[in-house]
Amino acid sequence: MKTLMIAAAGLLALSGAALAQDITTAHLDAIDANDDGSVDAAEFDTYMVAAFKTIDKNGDGYVTLVEVEGYMTPEQFAAANVNGDDGLSESEFSTAARADFAKADLDSDGTLN
Repeated sequence: MKTLMIAAAGLLALSGAALAQDITTAHLDAIDANDDGSVDAAEFDTYMVAAFKTIDKNGDGYVTLVEVEGYMTPEQFAAANVNGDDGLSESEFSTAARADFAKADLDSDGTLN
């Protein structure tokens, strides 16, 4: 099972569930938009953009630690918050998610399956 913590936050946000958890094969199936049995970077990015918008309750383009509560741990938030301000921009969120994607792509083929 491949794990992605930022992606889990996004999946949970879109499903309405709480508490950050590892992403499972079933979660990957939900992201697999073209049903080819794997998730490529484009599918993943599209999904994470939607997740960010869901988490960003007030629509200001940033998610705060309060908004991500239950989706990301404070440690995950701090690691993604590269400029150290009070919120994650969509860019910071996406960058962290892409890094997680790359780590989970164990065979470096550009897909998760």
